[in-house]
Amino acid sequence: MKIGDRLKFTRLKKEMTQEEVAEGIISVSYLSKIENNQVTPSKEVLHLLCQRLGIDNLFHERMNELMKQIMLWYKAITDKNEWKAAEMYEKIKKMIEYFNDAEANIYFLLMEMRYYLFMKNISAAEAAMMQIRELYNAFDHEMKYYYYKFFGLLYYCKEKYEEALEYYKKAEELFRLQSFPKWEEADLYYLLALAYSRLWKMLSCINYVQCALAIYQADYNLKRSAECHVLLGICYRRYGELDKAVECYSLAQKAAQMVNDIELLGIIEHNLGYLKSMKKEHREAIRHYENSLVYKKHATLADRFITLFSLIREYYVSQNYRKALASVEESLQLLKQHSEPISYEYYLHFTVYQYLLSRDVSEQEFEMFMKNEVIPYFQKHKKYEDVAQYAEYLADYYERCHKYKLASKYYKMSYDFLKKIIPI
Repeated sequence: MKIGDRLKFTRLKKEMTQEEVAEGIISVSYLSKIENNQVTPSKEVLHLLCQRLGIDNLFHERMNELMKQIMLWYKAITDKNEWKAAEMYEKIKKMIEYFNDAEANIYFLLMEMRYYLFMKNISAAEAAMMQIRELYNAFDHEMKYYYYKFFGLLYYCKEKYEEALEYYKKAEELFRLQSFPKWEEADLYYLLALAYSRLWKMLSCINYVQCALAIYQADYNLKRSAECHVLLGICYRRYGELDKAVECYSLAQKAAQMVNDIELLGIIEHNLGYLKSMKKEHREAIRHYENSLVYKKHATLADRFITLFSLIREYYVSQNYRKALASVEESLQLLKQHSEPISYEYYLHFTVYQYLLSRDVSEQEFEMFMKNEVIPYFQKHKKYEDVAQYAEYLADYYERCHKYKLASKYYKMSYDFLKKIIPI
């Protein structure tokens, strides 16, 4: 960051006008030129301006150490070390307040936004985003790189995957203009792969995740390598290459076991359950889903719900209606009782199966619920697999009612949405 940018940032942070800073030292117009990096002030003028802004020495010798600590904090976040990241956050926050350096402040704000996203505090991340946007004009290329990367991650967390990918691609362009460590390159590639996966662009996903995996393996980073294997397994599963998917999940499982990553093991068991479901091996699928829930015992309710829903669906497909209904009722009760904000999506999922399994619900209620709430919601959020499944359920209902024209309409909808995700 240039001298003028540092001075302007500190002045704005202190909510001082140019007149207040320049008074008795230089003219306002000259200060404006300094802040816009049009002129370089003399040492004497710079010293006086720093005094006015409450900065003893703009280039304090300990700034390098502070910047080093900020980047170590960011590395702890990227490595998903929650305890270390939380500890360092409090320490660095105090250092930032004490030194009041413009460049360090910008990096802290950027990394603070990334920290909030890591801690799943989306509202705090959005508040940080608004503050960061106001400083964008003072950013150099490296700051802009983090800006685009973290904004991409925010949109990803909000399930706006096209916007996320757009920001990630901008970050990738800036990445080539700077010198970054290999682990940063791997992290960016992994995030790009995730976004491509959500958009069902499997070739791009595989390309980026393999690049990330090569770096993590060279660095013996077992946890991140396991995450890459999981993502590759999902890609191969979607392509119908189930044996390759099993191989990827097995490699991920071995790596996760070596580092005793319970959260990751829960994710792997869930994906193995989905794979077995695709192969119509219902008993094995149920076993893996149940194992996943054991690993997810202390996970957030949102993380557990995806597996609970999959287990309900598996019970239903295997005609174990008693267990399916019991799990639906238990899950809906959890939704009502728990204070943690849960996506409306799971309410819809569980209620669909409640309608399918319960004798107390009229067929007309089911029809209206599917047509007016369920299918439009998943269409809007581009959850194509769910649209295809629920359109088929509604088509089955119309067929039973001998409403063949409507049945044909929803079977076609199911087929059309399957084509969006599977080359048919």
